[in-house]
Amino acid sequence: GGSSDFARNMALALLLTVLGACAAPSLAFSPGGSLPSPRLSFAHSSALSSGVMGRPPVPSAVGATLSPGRNSLFRPNGRGRAAPMALRMAQDDMDDLAKKFEQEKQTRIEMDKIFSDASKDLENLANKEMETLKEETEGLLQQREEEWEALGNKAAEAMVGKVDSLAEDFLKKAGRSTDDDDDDFEEMERFLGPSEVAVVGEKTPLRDEVEARVRGYGGLEMSSCERLLETRGMVIEKSDTLVFVGDGDALDRYTVERLIKRCQKLRRVVIVSSLGVERSNLFPFSLQNALTGSLDKKRDVELGVIELSKKLGFAFSMLRVGKVGTDASLGGVQVAAGDQMSEDINVGVAADAVVQALMLQPAALNCSMSLVGVKAKEVTQDEWDDEFLRLEGPEVWREALTGGVSADACRDFVQQGWSKRWSKSGSGLTTPVRLEETKQGVRLVFVPPKSDFVSFKEEKAMEKARDKGEEYEKDGVSAKGPGKDQDGGIEVIVEDSPFPRVRARRCNMCEEIPVKEMSEQVIIGSLQKEIKAWTEKEER
Repeated sequence: GGSSDFARNMALALLLTVLGACAAPSLAFSPGGSLPSPRLSFAHSSALSSGVMGRPPVPSAVGATLSPGRNSLFRPNGRGRAAPMALRMAQDDMDDLAKKFEQEKQTRIEMDKIFSDASKDLENLANKEMETLKEETEGLLQQREEEWEALGNKAAEAMVGKVDSLAEDFLKKAGRSTDDDDDDFEEMERFLGPSEVAVVGEKTPLRDEVEARVRGYGGLEMSSCERLLETRGMVIEKSDTLVFVGDGDALDRYTVERLIKRCQKLRRVVIVSSLGVERSNLFPFSLQNALTGSLDKKRDVELGVIELSKKLGFAFSMLRVGKVGTDASLGGVQVAAGDQMSEDINVGVAADAVVQALMLQPAALNCSMSLVGVKAKEVTQDEWDDEFLRLEGPEVWREALTGGVSADACRDFVQQGWSKRWSKSGSGLTTPVRLEETKQGVRLVFVPPKSDFVSFKEEKAMEKARDKGEEYEKDGVSAKGPGKDQDGGIEVIVEDSPFPRVRARRCNMCEEIPVKEMSEQVIIGSLQKEIKAWTEKEER
């Protein structure tokens, strides 16, 4: 019990000594210095503790050791100078500890950042590796699918060839031929409606509208891609119809032709192009074409598709549209053959035109057309049919009959009056015509004069033709009776539906025969003038 009491007294004395040291500066440096400096010795502390706690005093030897003196905490004059130094040292230690803490904190933040950056780098590297592996895997899978599909096609072709051979043998034994039936079937299959459509082109509002409308037709399978080169997910080989939407940036001819050649049962190709592709040297299209040559590139794509159409046997449709916008007032449409007009068009109307050309309008086959918007709320199906009727021939002029005149009376005037002047000499035509009456009007068929001169080469060809019992065709054209020649002409049609009107369109045309523009202008100009005069006379 004595040793514990001694320890308590020692601890209490040390506590009081420290408290006294802390109070000494304020007493020693108080204004006036009148307050006495405390002189607390270890003995006094022991006595105080003994008086307070009821414990025996601390031995004097210990008190003398810690009593004020030369090396004690308090100097004899009572001014404590050691305590502030100790406080400053303690403060310095605290500052050092704070600095070390801040340094450790900063180091930890930097280490966390380094670790986070390293984790992100590793994650990005892992993602790139995974993407690379994914692409390689998809490429291998696609290659394997193509190989299997090629093997399947070869097997199918071999089977079809065997079946055709057996069928041909059977028909030969039965005394029948399949040549005519095969030709008819191929022609019919070529113009069948689509069953699987692929929409290709950059992501534009028109492409989205086209895709939405094609999806609206039941029984169609559909593929699409936003970029021409991103065709990995497209099974384009099975598509029988391709729609290339290129109203914005020009498509690439090589890529378009490559995608066309990938299709194994292609029947239709629809190209959405821009107005001005055949007028890129005329204002204002010359400005549009000056910097990038976009119109020339689009025309190059059209020519490439037409060339492939002749080689591969698919039908094409070129839809040249004006600037595509969202003007709701342009709810109507006007259609013309070739590259004409320059007005804008509503995006919905342009998309409807693509669907019409793709599924509902036979006149759009193997044809290039221009489409612009007109002020109207919407286009009915009858109006679509009437607009696409302009492509047959194509049509070069139409005008409604006003004043309540009869279409039958106008038809009689055209057949019996107006048309007779063209069979007479001095008609003003550079190319003579032959008249052919029809149920709805009359045809003026061009008959270019033929030379009677026969060269040695032509004479030999005529002899060979006679020996074979064939008819010799000079300059690729033979006289096979009225209506069978292909030198061009103008057909005038007077009709009651959808309202009384007169239309003029080209007839007896083929690709090799150039348009006789001067003769056409003379005929159309005369028709307009005579119909107007006749109508005014009938109204009176």
